[in-house]
Amino acid sequence: MEQPRSLLRELRDRVAETLKTSIRERAADSPDSGRRQTKKPKSRRATANTDHVPGTDLSVEEASAAGGDAVDSADATQSATVTSPGDATPVWFDRELEQYDIAAEELAKQEKELLEKLAECRDGGDLLADYRRYEQRLRQVKERQRGLIIGREQYIVDRDKLAAWGPTDDWVVAGSIVTVRYLDGHRDTFVLTERHTDTEYETISYDSPMGQAVRRRRAGDKVHLPAGASLVVESVEPGFRMPPLAEGQRHPSGRPPRQTGGARQVPTAANAAEALSLQRCKDKAYRDDLYRRRYEPQVRSINEYVDRLRTERKTLIPYVAPTYGGVKARLLTLMQDPGPKTDLGKTDGSGMICLENADLTAARQKFFLKEAGIAVSDIVSWNAYPWPKPHPQTTDTDRRAALALRDFLALTPDIEVVILNGVVAKRIWGLLAGEIAPRSVAGIRSIPTFHTSERAINPDQKSAEYIDRVHKDLSAKYATAARLLYGYSE
Repeated sequence: MEQPRSLLRELRDRVAETLKTSIRERAADSPDSGRRQTKKPKSRRATANTDHVPGTDLSVEEASAAGGDAVDSADATQSATVTSPGDATPVWFDRELEQYDIAAEELAKQEKELLEKLAECRDGGDLLADYRRYEQRLRQVKERQRGLIIGREQYIVDRDKLAAWGPTDDWVVAGSIVTVRYLDGHRDTFVLTERHTDTEYETISYDSPMGQAVRRRRAGDKVHLPAGASLVVESVEPGFRMPPLAEGQRHPSGRPPRQTGGARQVPTAANAAEALSLQRCKDKAYRDDLYRRRYEPQVRSINEYVDRLRTERKTLIPYVAPTYGGVKARLLTLMQDPGPKTDLGKTDGSGMICLENADLTAARQKFFLKEAGIAVSDIVSWNAYPWPKPHPQTTDTDRRAALALRDFLALTPDIEVVILNGVVAKRIWGLLAGEIAPRSVAGIRSIPTFHTSERAINPDQKSAEYIDRVHKDLSAKYATAARLLYGYSE
């Protein structure tokens, strides 16, 4: 069987080289070219069946049953045929990483051409308008390069977690090539990625309504877009197939591997510049897009509630970002009160509660969520005091905050677990559970821990031992939430 495998590798190498050559030869006269690519015929790649949901102890049948109205395989009128490789030795590949590298090459080419045009303008002396136009395009290209680097790094983290879980060929994960079929028979094919371009397919981001709907679904599943449209995941082709991790690297339960050693540092004041550079709300275009989408279906009722609170309180209260699971969330992360970067009027302010806000509180919480393997689409965040926390807090102010939390919970009926971040969150939750509306929190498991604010670990006020204890507690409590959500075992 060695000869067919060699031919297949040679064919794949030729295809990859052809794609790269095509990119290099293509003129890049417009660095502002659009996000979408013309869809080309899809190449079929053999995939392998799995009999469990990656990262859980659930069977496919159990997972489909647990999915409620979001997944209803029985209603799917047509499902994709997923075949196993004919050879016992699988072919390892990473199309997604190749596409990241191709996109980086194209942006580098655009950068070089724009620098040459800027040099020409400087030599000409009287082309100020052209110089400014090229300078603006160069800034846009550099911003895309920065976003591409961040996306590539996160993809590698996600890919390695998936490789630790086992085969995921027929599940929609990072890099998957997905074909969906609408009820009217219309079909769309796209790749799920944070890249803006692809040499073969349309791109759909993880946080888009379509991306949120199909993530972690399987060929044959019926899903619903927030706008109400129903569609069937008709086929799934993997964007990568990696060899399993070595025995010593693999967690026996199949849960996402912990980030240990020097893999990633917890964001602190000491590495704030690096941590904040990775927060997407540093990008005004990203912030503007979030704000524009604040009434998307998954967060509409929550943010309309925010509007009512704003009117009643006559103060600014941040919206909930549409990147969260919103009304379908299963995990609530309860924080203290709005931070400066939730204020739209502040520098880099988003006007939102968002994990991508340009502050260390958001960066730290995002770190612990990713470490635990908790998907953003499974959570929603809220503040114990939705408005700026008064000083001092009184029994009356706490009661008003608890009533606001009660009304928020009425909008999020799927919440199973709440992480109580900090003293204020614990106090308001306790008041709601003990006196005001115990029925509103019935059945919700509460996990108390520290706040993710950098103030909780100020090295000028806290010892290194205390800071280490805070981080270990946060890590353990977020991991506990993941076990409750996904059925992980120790």
